[in-house]
Amino acid sequence: MKKFNNFLSLVVIVLGLYIAVTPFLPQLEFWFRDTKPEHTAPYGGNLAKSSGSSTTNPPPKENRIVIPSISLNEPILESSNINVITNGGTWRRPSSATPKDNNNTVIVGHRYYGNNISTFYNLDKVKVGQLLAVYWEGQEFLYEVTETKVVTPSTVDIEAPTSERQLTLYTCTPIWTARNRLVVIAKPVQPGAEEL
Repeated sequence: MKKFNNFLSLVVIVLGLYIAVTPFLPQLEFWFRDTKPEHTAPYGGNLAKSSGSSTTNPPPKENRIVIPSISLNEPILESSNINVITNGGTWRRPSSATPKDNNNTVIVGHRYYGNNISTFYNLDKVKVGQLLAVYWEGQEFLYEVTETKVVTPSTVDIEAPTSERQLTLYTCTPIWTARNRLVVIAKPVQPGAEEL
């Protein structure tokens, strides 16, 4: 019986430590992420050049978003509802434009962390002036962040059409809640796309 009690105590201690440390895992992962340009900008093109990456990897076959400053490289999934990203990835709002259009492309991602899912958890660390890219149908669309803000869930104008190309990313904030929306707006660095 004493061995069982000792084992049970050990299980409780390990579980308690796991629960105490889990909220800090994303921050630890962010601090210790691979920041080499070839990792943060893994596909050849303008983003790689601007990041100092010497990669010659071809563009991805699937649509993806890459944000070097937070080491994000996620697929952009298409569906009629957000449930498509339950297991990770990002979602292009079906009512929004594609990057090829002179309009607003809206991409949404969850902010929760778990199951080794890389999401928009660190989107709050993206700063004005940083570059990111959307790879869409074999083309690279390079953007520069022009604005970050927090809005209420009822602020639907962040998804409104625009007369020029724009990329709008958003997720829930503060972390672990859906009280508000964290929004990142980016404008194209070049008028069209770099053919890769």
